[in-house]
Amino acid sequence: MKKAFLSILLILAAAIPAKWHLEGGIQKKRQELKLGGTAISTELRSKLGQNLAVALLSGFRGIVADFIWLRAHSAWEKEIWYKLKEGIELAVILQPHCISFWDIGSWHMAWNASYGESVNPKYPSDAYRLKAQRDWIEAGRRFLEDGIRNNPDSYDLYFKMGWLIDQKFKDFNAAIPYLLKASTYPEAPTFVVRMVGHEYVKAGRHQEAYEWWKKLWAEDHEKQPQQLWHKIAQWGAEAEEKLGIPAAQRIFPSRHKPATTQPRK
Repeated sequence: MKKAFLSILLILAAAIPAKWHLEGGIQKKRQELKLGGTAISTELRSKLGQNLAVALLSGFRGIVADFIWLRAHSAWEKEIWYKLKEGIELAVILQPHCISFWDIGSWHMAWNASYGESVNPKYPSDAYRLKAQRDWIEAGRRFLEDGIRNNPDSYDLYFKMGWLIDQKFKDFNAAIPYLLKASTYPEAPTFVVRMVGHEYVKAGRHQEAYEWWKKLWAEDHEKQPQQLWHKIAQWGAEAEEKLGIPAAQRIFPSRHKPATTQPRK
């Protein structure tokens, strides 16, 4: 992989003079040692290595970030978790608005690394394994928080945070605000909107779940043909039964259809 990258770097290096001519600001950026608002410190140079640092200062941020991400992927395959984390964190420093880096990175930490440590035979006891597992889950949560701060207009990261809190912390009340936020984005898939109602149910907040199903049911069904209206009707009817809503006040179709009798011959 290193040899291939060096070959690419040599090819790209030949284009540097033309790139500088077309983008006169590159020299200024090099002098300021800035990249996307992030200072290229001695520590960052050390983590990148000489070749990657040269490429970075030459204006090839995306290529460097992709190469670092591939290195992190290799660490995942080898289950070298600290190398995985280091690579992921370095990649998002270089490309802070790449949603997939934040999304997949948090998954690697909170799911893959946490599971790997939970069954790691090198630890002397289950208590050590449990602590290591929890530490990685928490690392994934903190990583997603950073992703949201860098990308506040991405529904996906809000949803992934709600999902992580639901699955790994079982704190359904804490997950609801993130799922609610994700549901407000027009580009959010319909399953995100439905998940809010289910999260209310998991949290034991049945009245709020009922209000949510009513809110969805009041929307124009024809404009949202992909929405699972028959399932929303079912969940709304279940909420009405659980809350003891009087029959005259119910708005959802009954789940119990009257039996039909066959005409006698």
